[in-house]
Amino acid sequence: MAKLRMSKETQADDGVPPDAATAIPLHLALPDLPGGQDKSLKRVSDVLAPLDHGQKLQLYKMIRDGYLEDMAEPVAQMLVTMLNGRRSEHARRVWTGLFDALILRDASLLTSGVRLAGALHLADVSAWWFALAPRMEPLVGRVQETVARLAKDQPLNEIFSSAEAQSWADELRQRSLAVLARLRATPAEATAFLAEVSGFRAQMLKRHGVRQREGVARAELERMETILLAAPAWADQPLPSMLHGDPVRLAREMVRRGDCTREGAAMFAVAGLHRRDDAALATRLFEAFPVAVAKDAIIGRLLVAAEALKATLTGSFLSKPGLLVADAVDDRDHPSAQLQHFLAWYDAVHALELDTTDRERNMVHQAFRELSNAVHEDLAPVLARRIEALTMHSVLDPLMERVRFVNEFQAQLARRGIVSSGKPWRAEDGNHVATVFRRLSSTGAAEGLRTLGQLADLADMLSYPIEITALDIALAGVIEAALRQQKTFGAAETRLIDRVIAVSSDERKRCRWWVAPEVVTLLDAAEKSGIAGTAKK
Repeated sequence: MAKLRMSKETQADDGVPPDAATAIPLHLALPDLPGGQDKSLKRVSDVLAPLDHGQKLQLYKMIRDGYLEDMAEPVAQMLVTMLNGRRSEHARRVWTGLFDALILRDASLLTSGVRLAGALHLADVSAWWFALAPRMEPLVGRVQETVARLAKDQPLNEIFSSAEAQSWADELRQRSLAVLARLRATPAEATAFLAEVSGFRAQMLKRHGVRQREGVARAELERMETILLAAPAWADQPLPSMLHGDPVRLAREMVRRGDCTREGAAMFAVAGLHRRDDAALATRLFEAFPVAVAKDAIIGRLLVAAEALKATLTGSFLSKPGLLVADAVDDRDHPSAQLQHFLAWYDAVHALELDTTDRERNMVHQAFRELSNAVHEDLAPVLARRIEALTMHSVLDPLMERVRFVNEFQAQLARRGIVSSGKPWRAEDGNHVATVFRRLSSTGAAEGLRTLGQLADLADMLSYPIEITALDIALAGVIEAALRQQKTFGAAETRLIDRVIAVSSDERKRCRWWVAPEVVTLLDAAEKSGIAGTAKK
């Protein structure tokens, strides 16, 4: 391992600063090792074991570049063994690297009933490899043996990123294309091959506890050829360019330079669409590449968004009725955010007029039907029962969050001219909320104002608002007491206070000669609190 004895000057030319050792925590630095070499190596092994992969790689490079002169070779060899771990499918890793731009590692896509056009999970790529590998011998064996030999002295990360590995990958790519071309020329053999791919994919999915819903279609044979032909053009595009750049612009430039065909560039842009999951990108993508894979990918994203929303509605919203979802999940996973995401994909499909065939229209309509059923047949009836069970001591936030979502769902469908299942809330629901409101206001306790404000908001959401009049003396007393305590009020409380004061002000203006004492004292408390719009005495 002569490379381990590189001088400081050589190391500096490689761009590693002289103080690179400080990047590793001091408490993890190697101790002063007494005793024989075996004992020392055991202690070194104990110190290195807790390091993560990146730290071990960094330490290996330090040893290689001459920072640890004593025992450099045995420690470096130990690090190589640790870094490489139990990885043994070397030829497979070289080949799957061709698909890095397309591979999605989102486990939810495995359980989804939607196969996204132009997107591959690692399980898909592995299935193709297992079917192709025996047909690419002896090349596969040669690559496997070469990497295994090099891996005795080098980290696999460095081997796979080397120019030599790129050469092996291209050999495997060319050989794969030759196999696929032969298969296309013999339909019977192609059918048997695709059955093998489906079988391997089913095994891979089974390891994740997922049952394969459909086999690998014949069209995917041609699509795999397109990917393999375009792979060299994609290799120059780093992954961040797909995540944060403009994959459509990059794909158009590939075509302009002649790096790959329009079909190959379209696959790159579609892969960027899947990684970004951005409906705004869909319009530009289809306008630039109006091909079948782009169309299928956009409709597929609509169906995936519908599935995700439905799963949340039947999960968090129904199985955890007392949980305020807004406090429990990432904002993007909240049902309201998921609804907007789904509608963005629907609007893109509608604007691009992609649902032109009966099959496509049925898929889109089915997604809407399933969502509508989840809201109107599952969620709304459960909420109605919870409204019936309300008392003046109930916690209202989770219930109101769900009622608000149902109303938002209704409004969004109506905005798009989509027929819904009618009003989800009954007069009985509104009447019960009003009854609880009256019962709580009759206690006259200022501490109940927050709940009163929420009940008033809930009644408004149910489209059965609570009527407030100047005769609500007990309610006026609750608000007067709260105002005199100089409290800071929340939004629901403020809305209720404003309504009651407005009614009281109108009453004093209407009845100039006599007003109930409770109304006068309320308006006096409001004026002293600085409530805007309060009538003067």
